[in-house]
Amino acid sequence: MTQTAIAPKPEKTVEVVRGQLHKFMLIPVMPHHAKWFDAGLLSFAVEGRVIGSKDGTVAERGSSIHVFNRERTEEYARFDCFEKYPHYHYILNADQHNIVWGYDPVINGPMLAWALSAIRNRMPDILRGAGARALADKVAAEGFDTSVLDGVEQAMKVAWDKTFPGTDMVQEGYDWYNRWKAIHPQFNTVDD
Repeated sequence: MTQTAIAPKPEKTVEVVRGQLHKFMLIPVMPHHAKWFDAGLLSFAVEGRVIGSKDGTVAERGSSIHVFNRERTEEYARFDCFEKYPHYHYILNADQHNIVWGYDPVINGPMLAWALSAIRNRMPDILRGAGARALADKVAAEGFDTSVLDGVEQAMKVAWDKTFPGTDMVQEGYDWYNRWKAIHPQFNTVDD
């Protein structure tokens, strides 16, 4: 009889995030950290992110894929392939809200491979989940340039590497977060 592997016990147990509605928009892309990929009807931005604590230490880090329209004026989905708490968002532009879903790497494997597969194979569904039905129908009918996804994958790995140890990015990330929160006080995904 073979033994079944047991998932490692997390340092801290957190409630599983299952489609939690947040009534605010997400912190925008940091332009100087973004690498852009034009893909016909869509554009993708890749960036490394470090979220700092008040005490100046790294609270979270990793790389993100941002899914935009061709004009880069609206973001529809974000895949935060983070070290501790990987997750993804549907961005509801009409309501200025977002829906966050936690990601389980034990069951689903590394998030980057999963995210790229979802983007490649389920983009119309992702766009519909974000309320972008007209664009979803257009992408379903015409497609988008999936050849850029190899470059997105490589950029994600480079962005990930830049966040380790991440101490040089902590203050910048903390300041970016606080500027956004000053404009949007309802933004509260991170405790002060």
